Amino acid sequence: MSAAEKIAMGIVSIGMITTLILPGRQTPAVINAFTKLFRGSLATAMGTGVKV
Repeated sequence: MSAAEKIAMGIVSIGMITTLILPGRQTPAVINAFTKLFRGSLATAMGTGVKV
């Protein structure tokens, strides 16, 4: 890829990421939910999870 193509790709990528995390969107909440699910599963597997 040429330098111009890489720059254009970077601009498009930043635009897409910005669109996903704009205020009023649910994307951050969904990402946090998946993160908590992964961390909770890992903590349970290691035996360090919070006891219920």
